[in-house]
Amino acid sequence: MSAGVEFRNVVKRYGATTAVAGVSFAVASGTLTTLLGPSGCGKTTVLRMIAGLEAASEGAILIDNEDVTALSATERDVSMVFQSYALFPHMSVLDNVCYGLRRSGVDKTTAATSAQEALQQVGLDGFAQRQPSELSGGQQQRVAVARALVLRPSVMLFDEPLSNLDARLRRQMREEIRELQQRLGLTVVYVTHDQQEALAVSDRIIVMNRGRIEQDGAPRDLYERPATAFVANFMGESNRLRGAARRLDETRVAVTLGDSEIVVTGTIAADGETDIAVRPETVTIDPAPGPAGSLPGRVVKATYVGTHMEYTVETAAGALFAICPRVDRPLAAGHAVALSLAPRGILVVGG
Repeated sequence: MSAGVEFRNVVKRYGATTAVAGVSFAVASGTLTTLLGPSGCGKTTVLRMIAGLEAASEGAILIDNEDVTALSATERDVSMVFQSYALFPHMSVLDNVCYGLRRSGVDKTTAATSAQEALQQVGLDGFAQRQPSELSGGQQQRVAVARALVLRPSVMLFDEPLSNLDARLRRQMREEIRELQQRLGLTVVYVTHDQQEALAVSDRIIVMNRGRIEQDGAPRDLYERPATAFVANFMGESNRLRGAARRLDETRVAVTLGDSEIVVTGTIAADGETDIAVRPETVTIDPAPGPAGSLPGRVVKATYVGTHMEYTVETAAGALFAICPRVDRPLAAGHAVALSLAPRGILVVGG
């Protein structure tokens, strides 16, 4: 599959500060790739360089195999959906969606027809004459998507598009964006700092840290096989512990935490002391003494959050944060417990 977007050793400097340090990647046409990372990691700068809103200091940027590094934003075949939606408050929904086409010289009738089709694609048929102030946050976001979509760009860019919405609406809108991208075969580059959002919408995730790519790959690979401690911590909750690894064969490693030994498959590690990450949702909590091979501990904090309990348990390997779906009989602080660690939730992340 051809590359919709390609970065070749791209650097972006602001004076003496390097915001993006020699980044290279390719986004396949017709896929959704998410740039994920904490604030200040360089992900939005990368997105703005794709859009032509920032100029690369070094390297090359290609869109549909054409070098666009020196082209302005208006010369690139991309559309961007901004975090704030950036709708014109004095214009109707239809006029907002028509705006880019009219600026490009498309006649009013043709622009209106295309805008109506775009509104229909995002589920806003019948909203054309409303003002932005008459719409909900989710509806305004759809108008912004329609305005980008109507230009039929080679690449669509999303900059934190759901950050202004409440949790339930965020979930609904991310599903709608994903469905639209797949139905129309769009090439999308999507920026967020929300790990769940990235996991839900992406074909591929590029995790950035301090202006560099920390790891990229399929969502499941990044969550279940993080290459670094940073990725393990950033891709969902994880407990950082020190343990020992003992290689059994090419695909199996015995991990020792305190008095507990767990065989982990599908990983590679050198023998000796190492950093271990443990996913809290894969920890099973039983009353002490528990099954053979479990890790003894004592509850130091218990929190009820509605759908589950959250526990902090002190063990010989260190404090573990654990999530328990059983809320009918919560364990009080001071309760002796035994923790069983599922192999799929144990990640060897460094020496």
